[in-house]
Amino acid sequence: MYHPRLKGSYTEMGKKYGALLHKNGFIFPNVSDDQIEFGRNSYSILKDFYPDVCEEIQAFSEEVKVSEIEVAAFLLSIGVMSNVGQCSILAANTKNGVIFGRNYDFLLRFKKFTESSLICPDNKLAYVSQSDVFIGREDGINEAGLAIAMTTVIGKEKKYGVNFYFIVRYILEHCQTTAEAIDIITNVDTSQSNNFLIADKSGSLAVVEKSPRKYAVRKSEDMIFCTNHFLSETMKDEQTEKPGWSKTEERLKTIDFKLSSCRELSIDDVKDILCDTDGCVCLNLKKENFGTLWSIVSNLNTLDLWRCEGLPKAQKYKEDTRLNWWLSKHKKVLQNH
Repeated sequence: MYHPRLKGSYTEMGKKYGALLHKNGFIFPNVSDDQIEFGRNSYSILKDFYPDVCEEIQAFSEEVKVSEIEVAAFLLSIGVMSNVGQCSILAANTKNGVIFGRNYDFLLRFKKFTESSLICPDNKLAYVSQSDVFIGREDGINEAGLAIAMTTVIGKEKKYGVNFYFIVRYILEHCQTTAEAIDIITNVDTSQSNNFLIADKSGSLAVVEKSPRKYAVRKSEDMIFCTNHFLSETMKDEQTEKPGWSKTEERLKTIDFKLSSCRELSIDDVKDILCDTDGCVCLNLKKENFGTLWSIVSNLNTLDLWRCEGLPKAQKYKEDTRLNWWLSKHKKVLQNH
């Protein structure tokens, strides 16, 4: 797993990471005509929603010697025209703070592309986030004590719009509360179906179930979780199937049972849940060459973060102190801290 640290303007961040990849022999993936068409139509929507990141895409494309539309089309079509991950996410209020945990499960051959980044944009919130592709983000925690992660759902409809990579990143850079994040997700034009689990340090927990046509919000004052299907009655007709091969229902039931069984939930308890192989929370599907690429656990009140790079059953969680280090170094304290 790569561990880039990026700061400054969006142009500066795009140039720095693009140049680094180019220097190390990065070969940009082939982009099909269908992806270009989808990306071109979706990019205009992204420019309205998130013009800053489009500056980064432009700068990145110049450094990797690929056209801007190819980079945008590749990023915006992931999850729409290609395989997507199967993931498990949970959050809970505890006596020691709000705990957030997530396993990201995907084809094991993509492990070499994974990265955990410290991102510190000018005049935006700093954060640590994980992803399997440049520029986009799939989960993270920001300096305000807000965490977000997504799972994919096999939806009935796909359309031009913004995909999860840019929604997650936008929220990490702009939102301090779960309510703010919900407002963003429910109002953006999305290209596919996803669950977004959001938690903030005040203990506000929610899952936004979102398709291109509809959305539903599930909230909890205790604990909340999601896998790869919708739970709200109003959203069940938005999914074509529940992916049984990835054990989406088994994982959900295991998380529910284990969270409900803990009298005083701790960081170690959440690690144990995410390491569970008997209940399939930690996926290791050898036939499909599919499994957990990374796992994170964090305390949103202290910004402490632990990450396992690989199967959490087989690998150890290691503490990531970069966000607290950055905030301490720059004496950055939000008013609501």
